[in-house]
Amino acid sequence: TYEQSNLLYQEVLLDYQDERTQYRKLQKVKANPYFNALQVKFSYAITCHKSQGGQWNTVFIEQPYLPEGINRDYIRWLYTAMTRAKDKLYLIGFKDEYFED
Repeated sequence: TYEQSNLLYQEVLLDYQDERTQYRKLQKVKANPYFNALQVKFSYAITCHKSQGGQWNTVFIEQPYLPEGINRDYIRWLYTAMTRAKDKLYLIGFKDEYFED
């Protein structure tokens, strides 16, 4: 929530009270790796199933957990997901054996 984000900001700001100007304090907070690691940007996501029939400029596909291994349904799902991308496709968490050199 906004209140939680503001509270986090105020807590991190305490680390930079020795800075003379508000501008320098703000710059230090913005550069703080811990503060930045906790910032999440709002975005939209849909499932591969819901995306059928549509295309998007950029598509992110995360490797699902496959305790049973790869099967025909998974390959069909992956094909559908990959063909939704018009310009850019990002594969996240896929093992190297999925790719050729």
